[in-house]
Amino acid sequence: MNYYTADTHFCHARAISYDGRPWDDVDAMEADMIERWNRKVGAKDDVYIIGDFCFGHAENWRRILPQLSGRKHLVKGNHDLRKYPDDILAMLAEPPAPLMFVRDNGYKIVMSHYPMISYNNDSDPQTLMFYGHVHTTIEFGAVKEAVKAMKERCRAEGFDYQGNLYNCWCGFFDWAPVTLEEVLANEGARSLAE
Repeated sequence: MNYYTADTHFCHARAISYDGRPWDDVDAMEADMIERWNRKVGAKDDVYIIGDFCFGHAENWRRILPQLSGRKHLVKGNHDLRKYPDDILAMLAEPPAPLMFVRDNGYKIVMSHYPMISYNNDSDPQTLMFYGHVHTTIEFGAVKEAVKAMKERCRAEGFDYQGNLYNCWCGFFDWAPVTLEEVLANEGARSLAE
């Protein structure tokens, strides 16, 4: 089974106040998020982490990664490591990349930490763009407005742009990785202005 998550920000104390996370300190956040992750994800599952996994130095990664179930695939985020030591690479299913593609239940999923209004096969209803980075900030509102404007402009020009963007910020999903079906069912994550 495939799972998706973005912006977990392990070891990042300021993420608690920034996101309004429901914990008093970073230790409580980490313990609870690890428990939530492992409650859902099995050892043979694939988890696509769409950036900003863990804040700080490699030692934090060495402490957190082994506690999490599943085969972990990392799309690089702005708060992730710049260089990955060999022992951390060995804990990942493949080397980190700025862009990843996966097929899941008939869909092609394009993943980038940053929202991409125009993405590969964006006219195909079976192609989805999963991203993170913007949490629920004003930038998320701007992404929604941009997708709406792109749809309207493309429709007027006769182009069948789908604009199937989904914000996979973990806060939309009870701070745990989620399946494709859970992403698609979550209206808060859909990047389409009302």
